[in-house]
Amino acid sequence: MDTDPTGRTRGAQWIIETLNKHKVRYGNEVITSRDKRVIAVQKDLKRTGMPPGVEQWLIPMVFHPAGEVLSFTGRMRKNAKVPPHSHKFGVARIIIKGSLKYGRVTLKVGDWMFVPAGVDYAVTAGPDGCSTLYHHAPCLPWLTQQVGRVTRSVSRSAPR
Repeated sequence: MDTDPTGRTRGAQWIIETLNKHKVRYGNEVITSRDKRVIAVQKDLKRTGMPPGVEQWLIPMVFHPAGEVLSFTGRMRKNAKVPPHSHKFGVARIIIKGSLKYGRVTLKVGDWMFVPAGVDYAVTAGPDGCSTLYHHAPCLPWLTQQVGRVTRSVSRSAPR
């Protein structure tokens, strides 16, 4: 991956600029791929120059490159509920089968959600259950500073 003089990848810089353009802020609330402004961000993060029949979009999340990232797969039976809880680090969750409801938002296959560190959230599996791929990782302090308020755990624990 190409980096700029500060060590940021071109992809991370593209994410920051695109989030700022659409006024999407990380920091103290859950954001999902179904949010109106995030939909616009996703459209702007479509990669070009791909082979015929191939489409790719950069997901607008960046985790600390030196931090430890834990990745999980998970399954929830139909209508299973996870009560309100929070995590020490940010969580990225991608739906790979079924659906997942967060508040009034129903996430389907290919959708994702980002939960900042320390933010309570609850989810419910859809009527056919849900399978997810998810990651727990500290977020880059410069990302949250540039595109929103810094979360408590990021500002105190991540190196600058």
